[in-house]
Amino acid sequence: MDRLPQLRGVQAFVVAAKHLSFKKAADELNVTPTAISHNIKSLEEELGVKLFNRLTRSLSLTNEGKVFAPLASEAFLKLHEAVNALSVSESEGPLIVTTTKSFATNWLSKRAHRFRSQYPQYSLKIDASDSVKEITSNNVDIAIRHGKGNYDGSHFVWVLNNFVVPVCSPKLLEHKESKKLKPEELLEFPLIVYEWTENQDPDDPTWEMWFDLSGTSSKKANYAETYSDEYICLQAALDCRGVALCSTLSASSYLESGALVVPTNVDYFLKDKSYYLVCEKSHSSKHKIVAFQDWLLDEADRYRDTPTASLINTDSY
Repeated sequence: MDRLPQLRGVQAFVVAAKHLSFKKAADELNVTPTAISHNIKSLEEELGVKLFNRLTRSLSLTNEGKVFAPLASEAFLKLHEAVNALSVSESEGPLIVTTTKSFATNWLSKRAHRFRSQYPQYSLKIDASDSVKEITSNNVDIAIRHGKGNYDGSHFVWVLNNFVVPVCSPKLLEHKESKKLKPEELLEFPLIVYEWTENQDPDDPTWEMWFDLSGTSSKKANYAETYSDEYICLQAALDCRGVALCSTLSASSYLESGALVVPTNVDYFLKDKSYYLVCEKSHSSKHKIVAFQDWLLDEADRYRDTPTASLINTDSY
């Protein structure tokens, strides 16, 4: 083949071949078995061969897998040697990541300790701002952009899709017989509006779009509070001040704990922009940037396995 396969897939194969177990490979790499299976499947598709025989309760290498395993393992050992031979100067100074306030506050910061645990040689600095910071600046290593993936001229990788649903405190529904409301019943409640003032786009999700999707007129909607910060919208919902239209990513920890619930049929959701890791092409092979990218993609896989991510059917995206 003309190009090398994705290293994440080769790494997953090497470790799974050593243990003959996706679960043990996942434990060693600190990811989920689903992520291991997904990476190996992608590798098999890239190579055009089947590497494992997936039996009911066991795993074995195919003939192609037996040929590939020792060579791939040796290549990874050489890669580790090459990385260890690098000057320590690259690891000096913090790894600076810029992203939106919402993503930094509600998702990234809750997981950042795992990056430090996995890569203690790097200090991590998160610059949370809704103003777009240029990655060409010496003060920024990586940007996690909320956008459409049009980053030509830069190295970029898709991380997560973003979906928007109504959320509220379960206390707000205590007087209701059913905990799943019809869309028109939301008109009885104060509605909390998230209006991102930076880099506005006509495609940004709105309550009007959500009501239109559910076939409900929004003329009588009570837009009680409007904020330019999604975190404040979530706090208003937690305080029982109304129903907020927010990202499932941003609300994930509250949805998992039960502090917030989706009060309507989860078939009614809006697709927002996605999150992408972006950096300069010339910097994409730096060890600390590769480390952060691999960690972030593994965290994204881990998130997709959570009950919150599975709350709505997003298979078509």
